[in-house]
Amino acid sequence: MQGASVEGPHTPLTDATSAASVYVGMTRGRELNLLHVMAENQAEARAQFVAAMERDRADRGPADATQRAAEEVAGLIEHGPVKFVSDEIAALMQQAATAKAQAERWQQVSGALAHLSKQEAVIREAASAAQWAAKRQAEQVRIEVTTPLVGAAQSALAEWRQAEAAAQTAGDQVRAASWFGKRRARDEHEEARAHASTTRHQLASEWGEPPRWNERPDAWVERVTRPKIDADPRLIDAEQEHQAARDEVLSRPERAQTARLATFGRVFGAEQVFRNREAYLRTNPAQQAANAAQAAQQARDEAELLRSLTPAEAVTRIEQTRAEQAARDAARERHFQHDPTPHRSAPRRDGPTLGL
Repeated sequence: MQGASVEGPHTPLTDATSAASVYVGMTRGRELNLLHVMAENQAEARAQFVAAMERDRADRGPADATQRAAEEVAGLIEHGPVKFVSDEIAALMQQAATAKAQAERWQQVSGALAHLSKQEAVIREAASAAQWAAKRQAEQVRIEVTTPLVGAAQSALAEWRQAEAAAQTAGDQVRAASWFGKRRARDEHEEARAHASTTRHQLASEWGEPPRWNERPDAWVERVTRPKIDADPRLIDAEQEHQAARDEVLSRPERAQTARLATFGRVFGAEQVFRNREAYLRTNPAQQAANAAQAAQQARDEAELLRSLTPAEAVTRIEQTRAEQAARDAARERHFQHDPTPHRSAPRRDGPTLGL
């Protein structure tokens, strides 16, 4: 500008986060005009400012040219492609930070679950060994209780049957004896019958009742000894210990599941995990961590690529990427509408299990 002298300091335009202060001195005592511009791209903002000054220098004067240049640069910052691309880069970096935090949480869960799995394996092995030991002990106690009872029942049955047989033989002898021997035979018969009656009474008193008609001896022994065997305090204690050990083994899967959910709850929140417990139990934390880390890297790579492009190229890529994402979302939504059942129990889409 001819005849003009610079009366104030001159500071170059800066990047997206800096302020450019331009002081233009006007000749012949004209007032000092200040242009304060925020610009994302220094080179483009400077070029547009210079072009605006050149267009308006001759027609409207330097003051008007300065004002229009400031307006165009401000318009570039607020509404132009540079601001659009800058916002997209900022969003990508925020996505990368969120995905990185998710990857760290999933990795924390994965490590905790791996440690929990090792502990559970040790506990399950110990519980299984305790169950088998308790089972063998119960079996041994049953043998110790059963053997003498079965022996006593068999002896009592044999004694009673022998007495019955002796009474039957004595009766046959009475019928076969001569007139001179009948008295002795009858005495022996009465004695045999008395002994048979005594043994029958003892049998009934000890074991409940004699064998039923046509009942096998072994069946009778089992029938009359089983209640005594099952009621033995030693066997009851051994059976209870075995049942407790068996219950411990059977309850391990449920306890392990509860411990697994508690691990998720400490990282993602108990309420969130409770609402989506089945989905958390089915998920693979290591895979989720890998997916989140990959998403973070992809977001950083995309932001770096956008920085390397011109504003026009970056805008084109952003629009193309968004169109492709919209098409994928529409296809996924159509799939859910045709087959919604498998996804009803899945976590909420904004939950931590789905990543970004």
